[in-house]
Amino acid sequence: MKNLTLLLLASLCVIGCSKVETSTPSDDGWTELFNGENFDGWTIRGGGSTYEIKDGAIVGINGPEHNTFLSTWDLYNDFELEFEVKLNNPMNSGVQIRSKARWEEVDGSTIERIHGPQVEIEQSPGESGYVYGERAGGWMTPEEQLVRHEHFKNDDWNHYRIVADGPRIQTWINGVQVSDLTDPKIYETHSEGFIGLQVHRKDAEAGTLSVAWKNIRVRELNTEEKTWRSLFNGKDINDWTIKVQGYPVGENPGNLFRVENGLMKTSYEAFDKFDKQFGHIFYNGTFSSYRFRMEYRFWGEQLDGGPGWALRNSGIMAHGQSPESMGVDQDFPNSIEMQILGGDPPGVRTSGNLCTPGTHVVFEGKLREQHCTSSTSKTYPWDEWVQIEVHVNGPGEIVHYINGNEVLRYIEPQLNDGTILTEGTISIQAESHGGEFRNIEIMEL
Repeated sequence: MKNLTLLLLASLCVIGCSKVETSTPSDDGWTELFNGENFDGWTIRGGGSTYEIKDGAIVGINGPEHNTFLSTWDLYNDFELEFEVKLNNPMNSGVQIRSKARWEEVDGSTIERIHGPQVEIEQSPGESGYVYGERAGGWMTPEEQLVRHEHFKNDDWNHYRIVADGPRIQTWINGVQVSDLTDPKIYETHSEGFIGLQVHRKDAEAGTLSVAWKNIRVRELNTEEKTWRSLFNGKDINDWTIKVQGYPVGENPGNLFRVENGLMKTSYEAFDKFDKQFGHIFYNGTFSSYRFRMEYRFWGEQLDGGPGWALRNSGIMAHGQSPESMGVDQDFPNSIEMQILGGDPPGVRTSGNLCTPGTHVVFEGKLREQHCTSSTSKTYPWDEWVQIEVHVNGPGEIVHYINGNEVLRYIEPQLNDGTILTEGTISIQAESHGGEFRNIEIMEL
């Protein structure tokens, strides 16, 4: 029996873990969200409850503070979700769908708040299966339809089925349809988001109440034009072009960019001292409107002579110039950078920040000429895997996500001379500290 207890704000993917094969869709389109062994692809948000793995199930245990959620890194819009759930004590729970997170100031502290639709889980007689707007207006199910029922089996496993298709959300418990709701208003703000398993705050001694989930799987709908494509095969970087400052295009000094153990890796081990060997590896081709995601972590020590700001520092460069158009001694491509930083909690160092080499954006209604803009992310340990995702809408809006949590958005990417950027290259950065990258994927829109 494997029993892994996770505390609030702890990363759920430890050093050396990898994306499990069960995360790949089956022939019928279903993807297992939980492999029964570890928390790959999940993260904790919110309060002080804990989660553990016991007998192949996720068990959420009540704790202090406000509501707590174990949520997916990946975001989903239209889908069918199935799972089994059991309440081990008379507590309240739910499953978030299409949800988002934001940081709020409460009583002098900054806390993470989750908002979006939630499918209710509670003991019978009760309101299980109805849809609640968590910090999003309260009950979405109309009051006249909130009829208490006994379709939920107390002290036993219950099968849930949820279908979210456009503004329509349908729910079933143990084969009985409980709700059929259409809510265009919330769909405007929550057409996409993470899936989250809730442990509701209770006025009870911590560790005395629990809820368990198992057999969690999802099948995405309306995916004809929304398919993730891998950009890295785990074997070589033949589809990529390297440009390092001071070297011609295509040269890879010191094997700076390499593939090891199925990971794309940057390594400065061959250099004695940092001498402006800023490097970028470009995926061949250009892109306009897309979603890009990957997982990253940092390793080893910074190369001697590297600037202090470059410690555990990398980035994804979007709407970039081509490597062939860069000067030999040019340090960074003109681009929009989603900055990656490795932190060392409890120190504060946000990730998913914006930097603009040779560019500007419009942020909060004003032209942003400042080179870097901090995100709202929390601090993530530098040696643990973190998922980063960027949504790029051509010349329009760009949104940054860390572990599925929106942390920054802005519009109108442009060169310093005001030329609007509608497309460009995608590249990954090396800045004097070693990094590792995996599950590099794109969804063209």
